[in-house]
Amino acid sequence: MSDYHTRVLANADIFTVMGSIYAEIARYDSALASEQVDTAMQAAERTQELIHFSSGLKQLNKAQKMEIKELGRLFAHLSKTAKKSELDGYLLPFAVAQRLRQFS
Repeated sequence: MSDYHTRVLANADIFTVMGSIYAEIARYDSALASEQVDTAMQAAERTQELIHFSSGLKQLNKAQKMEIKELGRLFAHLSKTAKKSELDGYLLPFAVAQRLRQFS
């Protein structure tokens, strides 16, 4: 993972972490819809990198880490079968909360 993302997420709360994961999952879904398999696989790999990185964040509690880990398992299964994630309904509220926190 790039140093930029490490610095940005090093002190991130759950909303920022999940929002970042959602951005990559959305990129994965978009690439699959456009039949850009290489881009989809890059996004899937980046998603897993973010999930792995988040497991070491001290500011996240055990329940939050377990939630992210389960999301990682679900996404890994979906990406192995090259299926659209259909996780928008679950992840979008995190991204919205992250954005609202930026403006407050």
